Amino acid sequence: MMNKLHGKDTIRRINLKLLAVLLWGACHSAWADSGVTAYGVIDTFATRIAADGLAPVTRIDASGLLASRLGLRGREALGGGLRSGFVLEAGMNGDDGSGADGNRLFNRQAWVSLGGPLGELRLGRQNTPQFYMNGKFDAFTSATQASGWNNMYGAPPRIDNAVGYFSPDLGGLTLQALVARGATGGAAPLDETAANRNLQLAAEYEHPGLYLGANYQQVDNAALPYRARRASVGASWTFTPRWTVFGAAGGERRSDGTQRTMLYSLSLRWRADGPLALAFGWAGLRDRLTGAGHGGAAELGAQAQYRLSVRTSLYGALARLRQYDRRNNFALVGAAVVAPAAQIRSPLPGGAIDGVQLGVLHTF
Repeated sequence: MMNKLHGKDTIRRINLKLLAVLLWGACHSAWADSGVTAYGVIDTFATRIAADGLAPVTRIDASGLLASRLGLRGREALGGGLRSGFVLEAGMNGDDGSGADGNRLFNRQAWVSLGGPLGELRLGRQNTPQFYMNGKFDAFTSATQASGWNNMYGAPPRIDNAVGYFSPDLGGLTLQALVARGATGGAAPLDETAANRNLQLAAEYEHPGLYLGANYQQVDNAALPYRARRASVGASWTFTPRWTVFGAAGGERRSDGTQRTMLYSLSLRWRADGPLALAFGWAGLRDRLTGAGHGGAAELGAQAQYRLSVRTSLYGALARLRQYDRRNNFALVGAAVVAPAAQIRSPLPGGAIDGVQLGVLHTF
């Protein structure tokens, strides 16, 4: 009986996603007239990964440079400087057409907002401040297998049942605060209780050629015996028209003493006058604890992106990830590589992983 119920629930989720896609296609022209925009990303890549202790694996996967998605967004002017808006965004896997999250239809974003001269207030499932900053912290935009920052920093990208505040631009400075009670990332939804509370605080400063950002994150989960705390800072500087340097540092701690790490990242981006961009970088993890599952790690990465048009790009990445002592939990992933079979980890303590990635990205 339980298997039948589970099967019906699975079919229901698939039908809901199919319905959303059909509505998106059928109503596109009407939405355009009402201020609602349909948009999306398809990103699919081929990869070969060699992890110590395993035979090399060759696969087709999704969401290497950008997360594949279908979305709706809208905004309405209410008068007197006030505005309302919303975003509904569903992740998908371009390699097999499946949804990226079995727990939610609009897993990436689902919020409504009110804004004005004093800033914007959003209610619903939202991206965390750290997620927005990750793309500005390294030359790889925190994506593809080449980004050690993306592969080794554990901050969740989004959260349920959130109240988010975005300040107006204060002479280049913007502030963001987010409080929530619910699940993070793609985990199953949680009860809206104080035991599942989350707090996020962030500040960013941008000036032509210069970016500075800082973020603090505190996450509680009633099912876990600890509170997770993360703090990060990052910066970038475009010192010539073609070259930009990026640097970031982030710490992660658990209140029960089972995690105490620092991650450092340094990378460079070069842009040609034409469609080519190259990125090179290093990231290193320092683990202050010892024992099972602990140890440092370091990654070297390189990435190339060639824009065939405004909407279509080819990209490639190379990565060499080294783990030390008894650590073996990291994998070479990408912007949103969620399939468990695609997250290939070495079974050996201190196991190394090498990867190559070639993909096609189209936005619409």
